[in-house]
Amino acid sequence: MVLEFCATNYLSIKEELKLSFIATPLKESCSEPNDLFPLEDTGISLVRSAVVYGANASGKSNVLKSFGFYKRFITESFKNSQAGEAIDVENFRLNSTTVKEPTIMEATFTDGEFIYRYGFEVDSQSVHEEWLYKRACKKRAKEVEVFYREGEATTVHPKSTLIQELVNKKMVRSNALLISTAAQFNEPTSVSILQWLNDTKVVFCSEDEQLWSNAIRHLDNEPLRKRIIDFAKYADLGIENITKIDNRIVSDHKQYDDEGREVNNVSFAFNGNESEGTIKYFSLAYPIIDALDNGKRIVIDELDSKLHPLLVKRIVALFNDAKTNPRGAQLLFTAHDTFLLSAGLFRRDQIWFTQKNSFGATELFSLAEYKVRSTSPFERDYLLGKYGATPIIGDMRKIFNPSK
Repeated sequence: MVLEFCATNYLSIKEELKLSFIATPLKESCSEPNDLFPLEDTGISLVRSAVVYGANASGKSNVLKSFGFYKRFITESFKNSQAGEAIDVENFRLNSTTVKEPTIMEATFTDGEFIYRYGFEVDSQSVHEEWLYKRACKKRAKEVEVFYREGEATTVHPKSTLIQELVNKKMVRSNALLISTAAQFNEPTSVSILQWLNDTKVVFCSEDEQLWSNAIRHLDNEPLRKRIIDFAKYADLGIENITKIDNRIVSDHKQYDDEGREVNNVSFAFNGNESEGTIKYFSLAYPIIDALDNGKRIVIDELDSKLHPLLVKRIVALFNDAKTNPRGAQLLFTAHDTFLLSAGLFRRDQIWFTQKNSFGATELFSLAEYKVRSTSPFERDYLLGKYGATPIIGDMRKIFNPSK
């Protein structure tokens, strides 16, 4: 599970931005089940979901993109690049200083046995710094430095012999991460971290085609196909069955006579006849089921796009409830639909806002930072601008009725 994620100097993010899943000691009242996930023997409890609100162009998606880059660079820096190739990182370009400085990212997460804190500094040419610390999941456990890399120098814990061997033999390219390299040589800690990251899915609207292809592939698993059909029925989409015929998805619907009696089933080409919302819901079915079954993480940009608010509410509720989410799966998403703020779904420490300052830099803050009651009307107060993170809209009428 994710404890915290930090990013500095990436896209619209200038100063350090921190997103935390660590529950605050605030007393909260939610009408829907909202169970914290306690990390045994640590004194830490985690929230199971978090939502980010903000105006258009405030940087909501960039918060998720930073996490996406963190995952992608760690899992791919060794195998998807060659010596001398540029790193596809983009820093904050609206400042003459940061445009010359590296991007910094760090995440704290746990696999249940250990809590890891791993991060790096990187620009388009090379890795400047890289560090990994870990401690046992116990309240007073001491954090141990596994390695710290700075330029050409790397210090390694005496017990991490394979990592030390890779460093001694200069096996790590300047544009690749040590942890990514070590995982290719089956170093246990590095393999564990990369597996954790591979079990974290990041979904953007621009990847609808990829998400659809993945959904089709999982229909070959008959038990899973039946669960996806049940998931569709749960959403009241009118779908009775979903099958794959010659790599085409077909949905079955009931046909009725004029007296309302069921007389037949009618088949439709799923991608051509179903609504965009139904297609999106179907595409997300497997990632959601997989995350809840196996305690994985799923990050979704604009979860509420094309989906009814009540349906989004039920999806979030699946993650918040320990009965449907016993393994501690986590959901992080951006949204515009403020209905969710008044739906009794979230604690204050699950609600985050982005806004840009006067210099074009994204700032991220939690509702838990405000002195408001847990029973306050979050939706109304947000739309009234009490928390910021809303657009400042000019008088559009002037465009259609210009002054003389």
